[in-house]
Amino acid sequence: MMRRIFILLAFTIVTASFLPGDDKEPAPAVVYQRDDNTWFEGDWSHVTVSQDADWAAFATRSDVHLVSLRNGKDDPSRLGAGLDETNDVVFCGPGQLARRGKRGSQNGWLLPDGNGVIASSIPSDAALTCSSDGKSIAYFRESKRGDGVFVGTAASSKTFRYKGEVAGVAFNSDNTGVYIVFVAEDGASSLVLITPADGQEKLITGDLDMNNGNNSIGVSPDSRHIYLALASPGAPDNKARHEPTASRWLAIYELDVTNGKRRPIIQSEEDNFDPTIARGSIYWTHFIRHKAIAAFPASGGAVHEILEGAEFPLWSPDGRRIAYIFNRDRMADGPLPMDDGIIDVDKEARRASTPSVIVAGYHEDFTPAFSPDGRWIAFHSHRSATPVPFYESPGSTDDVYLRLAADNSAPEIRLTDFGWETGPAFWSPDGKKLMFSSWVKGGAPGIDKIWVLSLDPSSGRVLSRDLFPLPAQIRSAQWTAWSPNGNEVAIEDNEGGEKRSLWIVRTDGSQPQKLVDYRSTTYGGVDWMPDGKTIVFSGLSGDRMQIFSIARLGGASKQLTRDSGNLFHPKVSPDGRWIACTRMIKSEQILHRPF
Repeated sequence: MMRRIFILLAFTIVTASFLPGDDKEPAPAVVYQRDDNTWFEGDWSHVTVSQDADWAAFATRSDVHLVSLRNGKDDPSRLGAGLDETNDVVFCGPGQLARRGKRGSQNGWLLPDGNGVIASSIPSDAALTCSSDGKSIAYFRESKRGDGVFVGTAASSKTFRYKGEVAGVAFNSDNTGVYIVFVAEDGASSLVLITPADGQEKLITGDLDMNNGNNSIGVSPDSRHIYLALASPGAPDNKARHEPTASRWLAIYELDVTNGKRRPIIQSEEDNFDPTIARGSIYWTHFIRHKAIAAFPASGGAVHEILEGAEFPLWSPDGRRIAYIFNRDRMADGPLPMDDGIIDVDKEARRASTPSVIVAGYHEDFTPAFSPDGRWIAFHSHRSATPVPFYESPGSTDDVYLRLAADNSAPEIRLTDFGWETGPAFWSPDGKKLMFSSWVKGGAPGIDKIWVLSLDPSSGRVLSRDLFPLPAQIRSAQWTAWSPNGNEVAIEDNEGGEKRSLWIVRTDGSQPQKLVDYRSTTYGGVDWMPDGKTIVFSGLSGDRMQIFSIARLGGASKQLTRDSGNLFHPKVSPDGRWIACTRMIKSEQILHRPF
């Protein structure tokens, strides 16, 4: 993934945005910052800092970096030395790295042995942690977090389990014990100390409000205090997880291991997470986010924001309103609080009303698409009957829903029951069909197929559910758009990594035509101009996502925007004058403060 990296050689002081737990604490300083040009994929980052505080390991869903905190630069040579491919890295003893990757026929974790690296039997899906002296390891399998933590050496280990799934591991300061975070199905997290020598387990506290992903655990030099990222000081409130505007930002808390008491020491109106104690300082990661729905002239030009805090715009059939997703992108809650709003716009695509809610309920809701006659809205949702604690909690759905557009209290009609990472649904021009992408249950993750639902427009009843006959050349159809005459479909194909291509296919799957190859970091989106002669899409221009157009008959693409932000999800207004889009500016910082 290509990202613009800002190197802050001087330790820039962060002032007003942070609210330290103690006013006498020194202000934090930024030691590294990088832009994020993805839609949501970069939100799953995980950062660790070496014990000498000289290095940081920075991993996302798609890539990994080894960063020198002395000069702020990536060191790909050290990260990849001796390997054909590197997928993960952890610090494993003084000056040593353990890396997950490929070397010839070997694929998995390779450990330092003093003379180089040796292959291990550690599962390739393991989240690995090493003791500070590099003599012991602990790991859990990310695909089987309920199996517990394996602690010992590469040759021999013991298994430790507690209530729930593993979400964080750290050795204590003298490497005689291991702190483990377990997340229960009800959403509460527990901190447990295990001592491998005698097999003892001690519950430190069992009411933590944490992220259910991979959490760093900071340990004080005397092991009397633990540092964790928590969304609140008390037990989690699962209903609050679903509230779009709740201030449930992750903050760094200091926890007394003798009594479980905790106090916030780093907090702000953004997420602060992944604490590490190293060389007399506390290091952590901080997110900075800005998003808005925006618009620009369809011929290209300057982008103006319509509404901050919103994303993924879709026009109403008359072009007078725009629907969108709104939430605050809190790490602890993920997509749970995503609800949908709607706003009036004038002829210049500028805000003309107070925002109002159009779809709300427990769990994630994607922006609703209006039927051509304006009677119905269709939307993807993970709707749950109760406020579940996490994205994949039991009781969640993953499907396409239908509802009368004018009545927020009207029943939500569930149209499908087979979705897996279902995408947004789009209406055919005649209002009789819905098209959406989804992974196939039991199939390969990350590979999107296309489904078409035929509906009775008067009742909303599903008449048929059909798998679209994709040409063999298309690997993963992650975004689609009907042509204005309904005879063709534009498809954004994810060919793997940043490789994308734009295809046109007849609605019976015949006559596939690739229009252009390009690069992208995410689900960029695609749409047609009303005359059917031009298609717009989002792709990389340098290190930023921008909007492009290309003629339906092919040829060179034209860059329509040169914005300072990242632009996704282009949607052309019904009159063809404006293109609405998502605009995002995001960065991640590594900060530190004397301990």
